[in-house]
Amino acid sequence: MIRRVLGLTLLLLGVLSLPIAWRLLDRPIATIVVTGEVTEAERNQIRDALGQTSLQGILSTNLTQLHERLQSMGWPRNVDLRRRWPNKIVVSVTKVRPVARWGEGAYLAADGSELALPDDYPNLPHLNSGISSPQQTMEVFRLLQQLAERQDLRIVYLAESARGEWRLQFASGMRLQLGAERITERMHRFLRSHQQTLGHRVAAIDYVDARYTSGIAVRFFTDQETSEPLAAPLNRLELAARLNPEQPNEPEI
Repeated sequence: MIRRVLGLTLLLLGVLSLPIAWRLLDRPIATIVVTGEVTEAERNQIRDALGQTSLQGILSTNLTQLHERLQSMGWPRNVDLRRRWPNKIVVSVTKVRPVARWGEGAYLAADGSELALPDDYPNLPHLNSGISSPQQTMEVFRLLQQLAERQDLRIVYLAESARGEWRLQFASGMRLQLGAERITERMHRFLRSHQQTLGHRVAAIDYVDARYTSGIAVRFFTDQETSEPLAAPLNRLELAARLNPEQPNEPEI
């Protein structure tokens, strides 16, 4: 009987002391550590997001709520939060890496999904489209880049107009018009000409038009000319030479 009473007494004391122990252990959060391959701007965005959430004690803070807020930023692939007593929370972030710029200010992941990033990545290829989705545009870019890199060409800009015509620009500054149809066939035709003839004169080439039913047309720079932006109106471009044994037909527009 005495043992039972003693046991109940100790249990009661333990239950009554739990709130006191909780308050002693639930120290205010003083430090948030962010780990992972994140930039300073991304690190600051994480801290700002956490600052907009009510941070209580190290034990009472709702980590699930914090996780949802960080994941909703759009660019983290995975977020892991851990408590470190007495007053620290460690945030480990694995981010989705951008592979291309998209439109004005957005980025694309490898699967074509859009990313809103706090940092600027100026050296990525720039994609734009008036019709196709980001995923479809990424597929076109990958296909054309796989073909181009066989001849050490790097696409830095790819755009689709509101009429569905694709045009691109290489790192050398050379521009290529592929049109709306049979773009793979036309890309192959351009690359054959590049391998046979154009590759030796890349620095002198301003613009290549591959929208012909056969062959391509080329505009070369003169000493006074400088490269125009890819979006320049086509009626300002004079095609100075045609590279094909046969006379090509007019561009298919």
